[in-house]
Amino acid sequence: MKMEELEYTVLDDGSLVKNVIIKNIRPCIATEGKVRVLMELDNPLEEVITSLISKYPPGKVNYVKKKKILTLSIYDRLVTLYPSGKVTMNKAIDKEDAVEIITNVMKTINQAYDDLESIQEDNKKIEDISPDISVVGPLDIYKCLPQTNCQECGEKTCMAFSMKILSGDKFLDDCLQLQEPWHQDQVECLKKTLGVEMMKIMGWEGY
Repeated sequence: MKMEELEYTVLDDGSLVKNVIIKNIRPCIATEGKVRVLMELDNPLEEVITSLISKYPPGKVNYVKKKKILTLSIYDRLVTLYPSGKVTMNKAIDKEDAVEIITNVMKTINQAYDDLESIQEDNKKIEDISPDISVVGPLDIYKCLPQTNCQECGEKTCMAFSMKILSGDKFLDDCLQLQEPWHQDQVECLKKTLGVEMMKIMGWEGY
């Protein structure tokens, strides 16, 4: 029997998306006790979906360019966004949990939309605002680290730390050496390689 659709207004002041409709809930086949949720946002995402890629660590993002489908590995689950505004989510605890997670994603969607509007008003291009993060690899980040292999971040080497940074499993702030004033050259290197916005996404608060 088809379930009754449930509509939630979660962001009254959202610039692009405010409401989400839960269209279907089914058991999650791969994870017992969790559910898969099909949702629909109140506006299409085609205009903003590529801008969302730079709002998450590269290792958390999978983008199918031909179909403009974006899958995020966040909150220990997969959240897939479609240009139409459809959203699928696995490993949700229940509908309330799904709404809480999609609300956070919707906040990021609205932020990306606002950034896009600002860029268009200033007659700038997205590539002028931040580097192409898709071409950045672990070695690029490693070159900007202190390279002391001090293990204070919890990893055995700075290269291992670089890989964890890209996957979103570690934050730049976990590198205590970077916070020291004598490593400002390394911080500047990261700014040039990643851009300030991506550094914030990767957990850099700035010192």
